[in-house]
Amino acid sequence: MGDKDIQNLSTKQIIDLMESGLNIKFSNEQIVILENDFTKPLLVNACAGAGKTTIFILMALIAIAKKDADPDEILGITFSHKSRVDMGDKYNNFVKELSEVGLDLPDGRPNFTTFHALFYQLLRQNQEYQQARVLTSYRLFTRDLSDAIKHPSTMITKSEMLEQMFNLNGYLINQDLTDDGILPRGANISLTAAIEEMSGFSRQNHDENFYSDYVDVMTKYRELKRQNGYIDFNDMKMLLLKSMEDPNHLQFYQRIMSRYKIAVIDEFQDIDNLQWKIISKLLSPETMQHLIVIGDDDQSIYAFRGSNPKYILNYKKLLPNAQKKNLSTNYRTGEKILQKVIPLIKENHVRLDKDLLSGRSGIGNFVLYSSKKSGFSRKSKMLKHLVKQINDPDIDNEDIAILVRYNSSRMLLADWLANKEIYADINNASAILQNNLIYRIITELMKALWKDEYKYFSEQSNRIGFSKYRNHTQKVETRADDKFRKLSKYLLAAESYNVEFNTPLKRTDERVQIYFNSIKRFKQRMEQAENKESQEKISKALIKDLFQAAIKLTDKYFDYMIQKKFMAKSEVNEIKNYLEEELETYHNIDDFFFDEEQKKSILSSQAERDKQEHHIQFLSLHQAKGLEFKYVYLYGLTNKEVEKPGLSINEWFPPDMTFEQFAKKWNFIYNKSYEYLGTALEATRIDDYQDFWKNNAFNPINLKETLHKKKETSMFHNFYQEVKNYSEFIEEERRLLYVGITRAQEELCMRIAPDSNPLLFELDLPKKKKKVNGDSHENTSHN
Repeated sequence: MGDKDIQNLSTKQIIDLMESGLNIKFSNEQIVILENDFTKPLLVNACAGAGKTTIFILMALIAIAKKDADPDEILGITFSHKSRVDMGDKYNNFVKELSEVGLDLPDGRPNFTTFHALFYQLLRQNQEYQQARVLTSYRLFTRDLSDAIKHPSTMITKSEMLEQMFNLNGYLINQDLTDDGILPRGANISLTAAIEEMSGFSRQNHDENFYSDYVDVMTKYRELKRQNGYIDFNDMKMLLLKSMEDPNHLQFYQRIMSRYKIAVIDEFQDIDNLQWKIISKLLSPETMQHLIVIGDDDQSIYAFRGSNPKYILNYKKLLPNAQKKNLSTNYRTGEKILQKVIPLIKENHVRLDKDLLSGRSGIGNFVLYSSKKSGFSRKSKMLKHLVKQINDPDIDNEDIAILVRYNSSRMLLADWLANKEIYADINNASAILQNNLIYRIITELMKALWKDEYKYFSEQSNRIGFSKYRNHTQKVETRADDKFRKLSKYLLAAESYNVEFNTPLKRTDERVQIYFNSIKRFKQRMEQAENKESQEKISKALIKDLFQAAIKLTDKYFDYMIQKKFMAKSEVNEIKNYLEEELETYHNIDDFFFDEEQKKSILSSQAERDKQEHHIQFLSLHQAKGLEFKYVYLYGLTNKEVEKPGLSINEWFPPDMTFEQFAKKWNFIYNKSYEYLGTALEATRIDDYQDFWKNNAFNPINLKETLHKKKETSMFHNFYQEVKNYSEFIEEERRLLYVGITRAQEELCMRIAPDSNPLLFELDLPKKKKKVNGDSHENTSHN
């Protein structure tokens, strides 16, 4: 079919050729979208698995076939390099396949790009930034940035502190809340006021020291970039926007962008304030008048880094005459899985209306496991099923994924799998069990007692008797003028020191001596054992004694850390229990220490993991977005941040509620359910409600009278904003679960336990459960 013939084809004829050439039968919704005439802005509201990229490429091809635009006059913007590559590959494949049915299209292809690449390309037009190199991650400077942290946390590592600091920084920049790229906007803002404002942007409970270190880290980061000639992704946005304030620069950028007649933004739910601000200025008014955006508000899950779903939710208000067309069919997720998650996502108050249908009728296996025990369990039927699938020669390991909400949930499971020679890529050294502080405290004290090594004892001495005891051990070293290699040498020196100075820490040294002597006697008994069976029996008792010694020496330290909320009691107990169960499987303590080093070595190295036969993809729910797997396991979905009473706050006070509506509803709920309202607010961890809950000047029964007072009105408005933020957080958590479940093509496995996230119970869960060997599970079969 010649070029002349293409011009004479109707849209319907082109669509028919596409169905034939690509072997696709378009749905009515898809045909309506493909018939778009590019005269008005268009929002394609596409559910998960609806084929967003495919519909975009097809729209571009129709525009080219109809001569509405040449290939190089079409701009496709997405958020990741992978998506950009997928667009290009799909375009090339479609062009080739369509040529085989006579639909020959002109050479060239649209400009598929990411926001970052586009902004960098424009920025490099400025002489000042032509030599700038792109820094893809702050982790290049991790060591220097870690040194800038003067107040390390006792709860999380410096690496995790840096991650939280850069999340906060990204949020401020992407939401356009900062001028200097560090502190909230306001030239005269004090650090105290800045800290108060920044604390409202994070659900992490940080003190002033964290924010003080945040300023030092970000200042250091800026200096390191300048010294090394780098700009990062956030710089690209801020510097480009700043340069656009110069009319000459702005006109120059606009001339470059004027070539594009059609522009499409993919994954529009992920756009942030700065990206929209820039792109809406760069594109010509004519192009903006038929801008096409494709996305799914139900998959907006990046609020923590500044993405703003208001753009997709209010697209019709954003651009006059905008149309909304739905893609309601999920071609990825089996129907029997998808049906389970629909009730959950429909609980959200703020979302665009659309049906959620499955293109895989009758397909899917939703397996629900039930347990009366919280936390990790070696006896879990779900984990046994996972191991069976991984070892199944007919199942490709790449088709299986474990999805978690928090990185910390990976630790024990990854270690347990490693015991079975299945190695998880957890992409986070601090999430490896052998690097965990609780684990290291216990195992290093066990090594000190067993191997008679002073260095392990010295490193953990502050966990035996806090800083006083650590100072004491250093005084013993100084007095003895000896850098002890053996713990036994220290204990001898300490005995002499304590006699001479009658120190109050004498009893602590004596406790250590008692445990050391006990282990020494076990060693002697093992050497004197008459046969291997007796030796193994003594060795088992020795291992148990070693563990108990380490636990008893550190019990006061862990109690203190839990009491001060520096550590979570559940995490401390879970790691202790896991370690105790792990030790029970050994007959020789040296074998345990050797195996632990081996696991650490493999889990810490990508090269080592690649050598292993079995692998497993261990992803956070955020990392899994855009991916799909045949078999998906949702793991570690606990009530860490979402408690059941807190869900009532979202039910009563939706995120889109105005202040006036909030005040009216508050008055009603307060008078009807005073006690439960307090319980619900306590579950949200919103502290401000206490300020007026116990304030005599605040009259919650007669709210109108109270809101005539300036101070109380301001206080109540701040509280309204916090409740609104929490309600938004709950709705994003629902979207996160929706994303995780809709990654599954054929099977979704999930466990319900006493500490499960209460949002899981908004799924369409089976009412009856069948008892199976201590676990109960419900299984919906697939074809």
